[in-house]
Amino acid sequence: MQIDKSYIRKVIREERNNLTKSKREELDNIIFEKVLYSKEYNSAKSLFIFVSFETEVDTHKIIRRALEDGKDVSVPKTISREQGMAAVRISNFSELKSGAYGILEPENIDLKVEESSIDLCYIPGIAFDKNGGRVGYGGGYYDRFLKKVRKDSKKIALAYSFQILDMVPREKHDILMDGIIFD
Repeated sequence: MQIDKSYIRKVIREERNNLTKSKREELDNIIFEKVLYSKEYNSAKSLFIFVSFETEVDTHKIIRRALEDGKDVSVPKTISREQGMAAVRISNFSELKSGAYGILEPENIDLKVEESSIDLCYIPGIAFDKNGGRVGYGGGYYDRFLKKVRKDSKKIALAYSFQILDMVPREKHDILMDGIIFD
């Protein structure tokens, strides 16, 4: 029996929303440490990372650390539903303001980064599977963006362990993840 994406989105979001603040902090710290000690993070010069929103795995601490570590950090900037999003370089977390959907993002795209220059991408999602499958939020923004990234750029999902399922529904346009860092 194939479970549809909307059902997965509902159930996993509910579980994420039900985490207590202290449990979320505990899991976020585990993921933060795993990111910092990963070979992908340590070998990357340029990384693209989502800015966490609401109950997603916290990336604010990762972004701040990557900037401290001298990495070239770019984050998503929504252009439009049709044009998708762009990677925009930041040099300080304070450059981010509430944008589309209430998510923190750069105010303008002056420092737009060529997708081909990105070594490592940290990708959000609702659910993932061990074969690289991903259920996103339904807008197709990340799949369209990741099509432009170099083939050898690592695409790593950040997730809580309950977001990893045996199998998630996949469509032919879906971009597979190269790995998952989880608690």
